[in-house]
Amino acid sequence: MARAMGTDERSGACLCGAVSVRLPRAMCDVGVCHCASCLRWNSGPWMSLQAPGATVSGDALVVYRSSAFAERGFCGRCGTHIFHRPQDGPEIAVSAGLFQHVELHIAREIFFDAKPPFYRFVADSEKRSSASMAREWLPRLLIRRMRRWLRRLR
Repeated sequence: MARAMGTDERSGACLCGAVSVRLPRAMCDVGVCHCASCLRWNSGPWMSLQAPGATVSGDALVVYRSSAFAERGFCGRCGTHIFHRPQDGPEIAVSAGLFQHVELHIAREIFFDAKPPFYRFVADSEKRSSASMAREWLPRLLIRRMRRWLRRLR
């Protein structure tokens, strides 16, 4: 269960409580991802909060590399999905379901063109295609990879 931590902080936890997440400020814009990885990870779309500055803690946290550029975290006890983040950067998205009894709304759907036809949301939100996501993320990821490669050469 999430609880307000003053006016600007929120905390949430996995189903068993072994992994917790603290957000530095109240966030309410949920992003819905329809990419193939998230669909397989959740057996449906993944709903998350972009959460720069979030802290994730707990001995049961398991992190694994889920693609060539990203990793995901989950609770090793109850299996709750905790986060997704690029390996080379500060961004982190945390599962919206960790934060109970808070007002959230769907602000955007990404990889919308990959959404299977068996579900839909009634919320009026921004829709981003796979191509627009690639245009946004590819330059960032390539620059980070180049920096890492150059550091190895030193």
